[in-house]
Amino acid sequence: MFLEVSDVSALMTGAGTAVDSPTARCLGLAVRGETAAGENYGSTFLMADAHYQDGDKGVFTVPVVCKRLPPTEYLQKTFNVDVSFPKEVNFYRVVAPAMTELQRELRIPDAERITAFPKLYGARIGGGSDPAVVDGDAIMVLEDLAVAGYRCGDRNRGLDLEHCKLAVRELARFHALGLALRRLRPAVFGAPAFQDACAFFMHNRADEHAVASENFCNACVDLVLAEIPEIVDVVDAARLRRAAVRPRDPAAPVIREPFACVVHTDFWVNNMMFAYDEHGRPDRLKMVDFQLTEVGSPASDLVFFVYSSADAAALAHVDGLLREYHAELLRYARLHGLDVADMHWEAFERELAAAATLEFSHLLFMTSIIRAQNKIEKADTNSDEAFTKDLGVSESARERYLDIARHFASRGWIKP
Repeated sequence: MFLEVSDVSALMTGAGTAVDSPTARCLGLAVRGETAAGENYGSTFLMADAHYQDGDKGVFTVPVVCKRLPPTEYLQKTFNVDVSFPKEVNFYRVVAPAMTELQRELRIPDAERITAFPKLYGARIGGGSDPAVVDGDAIMVLEDLAVAGYRCGDRNRGLDLEHCKLAVRELARFHALGLALRRLRPAVFGAPAFQDACAFFMHNRADEHAVASENFCNACVDLVLAEIPEIVDVVDAARLRRAAVRPRDPAAPVIREPFACVVHTDFWVNNMMFAYDEHGRPDRLKMVDFQLTEVGSPASDLVFFVYSSADAAALAHVDGLLREYHAELLRYARLHGLDVADMHWEAFERELAAAATLEFSHLLFMTSIIRAQNKIEKADTNSDEAFTKDLGVSESARERYLDIARHFASRGWIKP
C-alpha cells in the first residue's frame, strides 16, 4: 500500500458509495497493478481495491483507479502539473456537475442524459501545509471503468467505423452541453472555478511553451521528412514546415461564435473507453483525462479525433463521420432549447477549416507518439531527447502521416 488507511477513508467518503455507511470502516488499499509504460505519459495510474468492513455486514471492496503525477520531473514540467492537475480535479468537481445539473433543470429525459464521465470518488491536490499547492501527494481516486466492462482501443491500429461513430456522437453531446452552459447559464460558465478548469494548461508559462512547442514541431518535421521523403509529393517541405510550426496566438479570441464550447483538447483513442452490448457492439463510452480541457472550437476535438484515432477503413468514411457529428451536435443542442439556425453545415465547414489549420501541428507531433513503434519507459523520460529518441516512425505512423497530408491538402486545410 502507498496510502494510509486514514487517507483512503478521507478520499472515498462522501462519494455516494457504500463507504458512506456510518458503520463502514476502511481496512486499506491493495494495489493490483499499474498502467503499462508508454500508455499514459501525463500521469501514473494505479489500479487498486479499497477494502471496507461494514459492521456485521462483512467486508466489501470498491475497485478504484488512483491517478497520480507523472514519475519524472521532466514529465511533470512538460505537463505543467501545477496547473493541469487542479484543472482536472476542477473538471470533475465543477464542470461535469454543472452539465448534469443543467440537464436536471431542463428535465432532459434520463435516456438522453450524458453518462460519459467517470465518477470521482475523491481527490487531493497536495499533502503539504497549503492543500492547494500540488506536490508528490497529489492524487485522484476514480472509479475503475475496466471492472465495469469498459476497455480502450488499440492505439496503433485505431478504431473501426462503429467505434468512431459512437465516439463522434458522444463528443457532439459533450460539446452541445458545453455550448448550452455558455448560452443558458453564463454565470455558471463564467464562475472562477469553472474558468480555472478550462484555462490553457500552460497559461502561466505561455512564452516558454511557445518556444518549446516550436522546437518540438520543427523536430517532428525533420523526423517526418527524413523518414517519409515521399510526403513532399503531397506537400512540399517548406509548406509542411509552415503549416506545422504555428505558435498559439495569445491574442486569438477564445470565444468564436456560434460554436465555442468546452473542449477536451486531447480526445484520442487512449482517452476514451468503450463498453459493449450482448452482441459485442460498442454502445457506451467514457471520456477520461480532462487535464487539458479548454473553451474553444469543437471542430478541433473532432478533427484531432478522426485523424489520430480512426483506423484506415474508418478514415475512408471521414465525410460521413463529420456529418454524423454535426447532425448529433444540432440535435442535442436543440434538445437543450438552443437556437441552432446559425450552426448549419456551411458554417460548420468554415469552422472545420479554421480548426484544422491549427490541428495540423497537433497531429504532426502526436501521430508519432500515438503510433510509436517502441513503448517509452516513463521512468527513463527526463528530456525531450529521451522522450523522442525511440519514437521513430512506425509503418502505422507512416501511413497516417501520408493520409493526413493528402486529406488536409485536398480539403484546402494546409495554407500555401
